[in-house]
Parts: sequence; structure tokens; C-alpha cells
Amino acid sequence: MNALTIARSLLRSWWMLATCAVLGVGVAALGSAATTPTYRASTSYYVSVAGQDAASAGEIAQGSTAAQQKIKSYVELASSPRVLTPVIEHLRLDSTPAELGRHVTASVGTGTVIISISVTDPDPRHAARLAEAVGQTLASVVSQIEPEVSPNTPSVRLEEVTPATTPSSPIGPKTTANVALGFVAGLALGAALALVRAALDTRVRTAADLADLDLALLGDIAFDAEAGARPLIVRDDARSARSEAFRALRTNVQFLRSGGSRTIAVTSARPSEGKTTTTANLAIAMSQSGLRVAVVDADLRRPNLATVMGIEGATGLSDLLIGRAELEDVLQPWGDDDMHVLPAGTIPPNPSELLGSEAMERVLEVLTDRFDVVLVDTPPVLAVTDASLVSTLVSTTLLVSAAGQTKRAEVRLATEALDRVGRRASGLVLTKTKHTKRQGGYYRSEYTSAAALSA
Repeated sequence: MNALTIARSLLRSWWMLATCAVLGVGVAALGSAATTPTYRASTSYYVSVAGQDAASAGEIAQGSTAAQQKIKSYVELASSPRVLTPVIEHLRLDSTPAELGRHVTASVGTGTVIISISVTDPDPRHAARLAEAVGQTLASVVSQIEPEVSPNTPSVRLEEVTPATTPSSPIGPKTTANVALGFVAGLALGAALALVRAALDTRVRTAADLADLDLALLGDIAFDAEAGARPLIVRDDARSARSEAFRALRTNVQFLRSGGSRTIAVTSARPSEGKTTTTANLAIAMSQSGLRVAVVDADLRRPNLATVMGIEGATGLSDLLIGRAELEDVLQPWGDDDMHVLPAGTIPPNPSELLGSEAMERVLEVLTDRFDVVLVDTPPVLAVTDASLVSTLVSTTLLVSAAGQTKRAEVRLATEALDRVGRRASGLVLTKTKHTKRQGGYYRSEYTSAAALSA
């Protein structure tokens, strides 16, 4: 994935990022609320070594150096059983030296002889009592284990500098920090899930997803929830943005026709991608531009063109191919422009044989002589071989793909199926695409509302 693909994936799954971020904040807030507050009480002691009271400056320096060396051992001694056992007995605590030691810390600043002792506890007053008791016991133990320089005169003394006081505010939980961390963690999780989802989701969404197939994007038809109710949008609402999209498709197809293309097959990789609706609206848009258009329903398995166009489809192409009807009997005029529709007719038991027959080739030749453009609606390429057979009889093949529905592998397989019969798809029509207002939806809609009919 490149940076642009990653950005698109994250934007497409913004709801996932937002959900994970909210969950992260919620979990952090609940965790903080459920955590018992912890208080810390501290005391500090000054460590002095015999000799620092001497008048000699050298002896003072030696005593200070000795104190700095010894104080490192006192830091470890503060949380040892030798110090904590008497504290437990004195305060009558229901804990072991090891358990209490996890709440006691001692430290010393670099270059100083002051040792700081801190104790954490859910009860602030108890924390202060513990800190005071640990400091006093440490001073007593040091006096006991260090040799005396003279009777009743220890060589090392710990003198309290800062007594322990009852803390007024807890040190934890740090709700603000936890919530911020939960928010960041939630976003990170959401981003990871979004990227995994994007990697696993191989559906076509934009033409960029099919860049490796080298297919020209001829049309971009937006999704319309009411397409089933009014499929012929070019006729029913000529001022709509979707109608303008079909007229843009018409313009692009006419550029293909500049090379002499007069017969155009419209197919898709899978069913329900909008090929029949695309064929019908493209035909209407072409006929409105003054072209003589014939539309043929070559889907002899699941014909739908007659239903979409609102005509009788009991007799049609299949009857014509087996010689049971004449072209004039089954070719029906449609609309106010010079447009005719040839429905599929009776569903035959051998559609592939009929579509690949010489009779089908002759029908297309007759229609090409009578009309400027012949559009052929075919079955999906990957479902049956019918579309591949028809593609060998026409000059241009359009591949319709539904955005957010068709997988990239399916489009690739469809193009490969056409390549195997020597016919490459001339262009791609994306249907059911979803656009934001920034992508021109407002501009196109507002502009066409005033000028669409002049096309």
C-alpha cells in the first residue's frame, strides 16, 4: 500500500477509527474509575559519617565521600526484611516484609547524602505513618550495624530532614493520562483494523483499483437507492446527476465509435452489476443525440431488458434465430426518438449455440445496416460463455463493474476470458459508485439542473 491508498483506507473506515477511539477512552475511564486511589508519603534523612565534625577540611571531605559510598547500601536496606519486620510488628500490619517492600522505595540524588524514603498506600494517613516508621527503623538499623567510633557514638547517623506528612491528593490513577493513552491506543487499533480490512477487501471501488488492467474508465454512474423503481433515469429525470453521467458515458463511447465501432456489447463479470440498466440508459442517451439506435437483449438465460424498457418480451431474438419469426415482427420501436428494441424472446435450451451461430451474425449485420449504433446486452462473462461468443461478433465490448460489489479478481478474470477469444474489453463502466460533495456532486447536480436538457 502506498500513502494515498492508506489514507483512502483510513478515511473509508473512519467509523472504525472513531469507534475504537471511543472504546479506548471508555475503557481507560472505567479502568481509572475502578482503580483504588493510591497515595504517596515521603520522608528524607541526612546521612553523616563520624569525622565530619572535625576541624580539618580534609577529614570533612573524607567523611562526605564515605557517606556517599555507604548511602547506596542504605537504599537497598530500606526495603529489606531487617527494616520492614520491625515496622510490621510495631504497626501491627497484616502483611509480610515482601508485600510491604513492594510499596517502599528509597532513592538518593547524585552527589548528595540525603536519602528519600517513599511509601504508597490507599490510605493517605497510613502512608504517612508507614513512611515515618520505615525512616526511623532504617536510622536505628544503620546505627546497629555500623561500628561505633567510641562508646555510644555510632560511626554513621541518619538524621531526619523532612518528616512524612499526610498527602492531600493521590498519585494514581492518572485519569487524564490514562484517557489520553486510551484514545491513542484506540486510534492505533482502529487504524490497524482498517488497514487489515482494506487488505482483505478486494472489491473494486474506484478505477485506481484496476490500474493494472489498463482499462479506460468510460463511465462513472453513482449509486441510486431508487434505481429499481425508476431504472430509465435518462428518460424519467433528465436533469439529474445520474442522467448527466450517462450522457458523459455516451460522449466517451462516441469517441470509441470514431474508429468505426457501430456494434457494442455490454457485459459484466457477475450478475446484478447494472449492465442492463446501463445498456438501456446509454441507448436512450444516444437516441436523444439524434442517432438511430437498436438495443438487443442477448441474455437468453435471464432476460431483463424488456422489463426495464416496459415492453412485451415474449417473442424476440431467440425466435428470430431459429427462424420462427421475422425481424420486423420482433423489433419494437421505443420512445419518441429513432430507437428500437429487440427483446430476448423465448428462453431456449441452447443459448450458447444460438448466440454463436451464423444466424446471430446475420442479425447483427442487418441491424448495423439499418442503425447507426447497435447495443447488445449480454450475460455476465464469468457465469456463461455467451458474452465471449457475442464479443467476437461486435466491434466494441464494454465491461460494467459495480463499485463496492465486484472483486478485482473477478474483473481480471472477465478481461482474461475476453482475451482468450481475441476480444479485449474497450473500456470500463463503474456503477453504484458513492461520491462525496467534494468530488463534484454538488457542482454537477446544480449545473445540470439548469443545463442538462441542452445536451
